[in-house]
Amino acid sequence: MEPYFPVIKLRGTPEERGRQHGRQLKDRIHRTVEFYKNQFLIPEKDILGISRGFQANTRAFCTNLFLEIEALADAADVDPLWIYALNGRTELLNLNPMECTTIAFKKQGLMGQNWDWDMEIESLAVILDIEIPDIEIPDIETHTSTRILTMTEPGMIGKIGMNSHGVGVCLNFMSIANYSPGGIPLHVLLRAILESKDLAAARSVITSHCLGKVCNLLIADKNGQMENIEIAGNEFFSLPVKDRFVHTNHFLTKVDYDLKLFPNSTGRFRRASELMDAVSTPSIRAMKKILKDRGDETAPICRKRFSHPWLTDDTSITVATLIMDFHALDFHITRGNPFDNSFSVFSLRSEGALPPESPDP
Repeated sequence: MEPYFPVIKLRGTPEERGRQHGRQLKDRIHRTVEFYKNQFLIPEKDILGISRGFQANTRAFCTNLFLEIEALADAADVDPLWIYALNGRTELLNLNPMECTTIAFKKQGLMGQNWDWDMEIESLAVILDIEIPDIEIPDIETHTSTRILTMTEPGMIGKIGMNSHGVGVCLNFMSIANYSPGGIPLHVLLRAILESKDLAAARSVITSHCLGKVCNLLIADKNGQMENIEIAGNEFFSLPVKDRFVHTNHFLTKVDYDLKLFPNSTGRFRRASELMDAVSTPSIRAMKKILKDRGDETAPICRKRFSHPWLTDDTSITVATLIMDFHALDFHITRGNPFDNSFSVFSLRSEGALPPESPDP
């Protein structure tokens, strides 16, 4: 397997971007659909029924994203309802989460996370390098374009990433009881956030369309603003971001469950908070050190294969470590865990990747 994520450039109209995505990633999209068919654990007819709602809601929400997804599905030769299911994978899974640690140094304009998920996805995930003509985005009148870098899974039009306006988003999986998925798919929402010109616009996207989702979103912009929003079904809760911030997979605002049910999440939160507090000079290097920490063996921040010995079927790993520098407009990312893999650095000031960094000792 190549040591770095493939970079897929998407340019042109919504339909052209969709066709480029579908053609270039056709095989990976089919493999991703098959992977999630085994993960959702609900009847296929129910998945497709929910996806019909996702499709209609996406069309009403944003014609351009609807057209992009429909063209993607056609080019990949996949039923479009399965593409909407992929973009709603977070809603359809609603698992007891044991993955992903997000941290931020607000004053330094740094935000990052480990994305932990099944080891099979490491060979499928990609970076999308998307260029959106500003004519498609309301209130942007530069007559140039908005460029987006997002690490995502094939068939999903957005996930964790940042744009050339200096807006970025991190994602943590969450769970609640008595939950019914709906609204627009979360990964469509993430893409809309990444098309925003500033934090206020990104926040408006989230708070206007949180229906039917459970997750945590940390958003930031290059003006030094950060906001954390926890979404619980039909409610959202804003959490102030101080100079140093940590979030894992349990609610820090409204809690309607026993936190003892989430020992992995609370363990990582405690460990990451201790490490953040101990940092004397906040920096990208300090952030990398925290995201590669395995000091708590039962709840490691950075996960290698089978990191939970009491779960014999656990195949989760740290699929990627990502750090966004909003002052420099740089996007740092590893494919796999940062112990064994160097960071690639992409600049949103210019196209292409900077020379890969050597792994930290």
